[in-house]
Amino acid sequence: MRKGSISPAMALFPLRLFLGVTFVYAGIQKLSDPGFLHAGAPTYIGTQLHGFAAGTPGGFVLRTFALPDPQLAGVGVAVTEILIGLLVTAGLFTRIAAAGGLSLNLLLFLTASWHTTPYFLGPDLVFSFAWLPFVLAGAQDQPALDNLTERNVAAIARRTRLNPAEGPPPEPASTRRVLLAEFAGMAVAIAGISALAKGTFHATRSLAAGSSSGSGGSGSGTGAGAGGGEAAAASGGASSGSGSGGAGSKVPPGAVRLGPGKRLPSGQAATYSDPADGSPDILIRDTEGNLKAFSAVCTHAGCTVGYEGGTIVCPCHGGEYSAETGEVIAGPPPTGLAPKQVLESDGQVYAVPS
Repeated sequence: MRKGSISPAMALFPLRLFLGVTFVYAGIQKLSDPGFLHAGAPTYIGTQLHGFAAGTPGGFVLRTFALPDPQLAGVGVAVTEILIGLLVTAGLFTRIAAAGGLSLNLLLFLTASWHTTPYFLGPDLVFSFAWLPFVLAGAQDQPALDNLTERNVAAIARRTRLNPAEGPPPEPASTRRVLLAEFAGMAVAIAGISALAKGTFHATRSLAAGSSSGSGGSGSGTGAGAGGGEAAAASGGASSGSGSGGAGSKVPPGAVRLGPGKRLPSGQAATYSDPADGSPDILIRDTEGNLKAFSAVCTHAGCTVGYEGGTIVCPCHGGEYSAETGEVIAGPPPTGLAPKQVLESDGQVYAVPS
């Protein structure tokens, strides 16, 4: 190796840091999401798991171990991601932690990313191969706790909470296990702070009188909007009649009443069954009070979309659609959501078969 050149091991050091920090962030992002553990939210872990398991080779793993208790599985994965990220970033038990990261991303490739075409657009496959060098070689010849002498590791361990500096030095064989316990405690602490820092999830009530939102067919959304009332309605991309209050619009033959418009405040959404074929549609009242409706079936893998933060989102693979036009704005969906026709008349919202 020429003087001044970078060794192959050091060339992989930035990749190791990227993987570690990304996994910590992924775990925090899950637990800080108000809808992650809330049934009926677009990002609810149970909805995601059902979408991941449908028609994928790794679906049996999710059906066996995760779907019986999706919330426990979601928390477990998030904490595991944080722990793997911390260990890989610090370079402690790097090969074992990297093997855990590879296994998790491989499972996600066989489930969450399986329907992504072409295959190389699926991030989990790329992450799986990115983990491989660290599974094979660990953090050898890189800045890492694994490469410190036992004496140095013992000195670090004596400064931790479990081994105060004033106490006797730990046995060399146990110092790395002590640090592992400390990192596990740190991961749990970060997970707890993330969960406490999350906002409150506000589910949209169904338009039907006396019912509330739920997964797979009732209203879903985020943020409590103000006002709304009985504003003028407009169809999602199609020209339909509109009216305000009690007079104005004529209800066309075959239109199906969804419920009173006052149950859908501005900035919220609800799902309903399409009167033509029974498939799920999503109804959104924007901040100006206008109604827009689209098919709620994601064009990527057929999952039911939801509404969050002013955007239509797919919980399965991260697809995002414009709430104004239904066009794809992020993620793998190949096409936008089909617009549906809705109408508000005399304070009632109607779905018009298309």
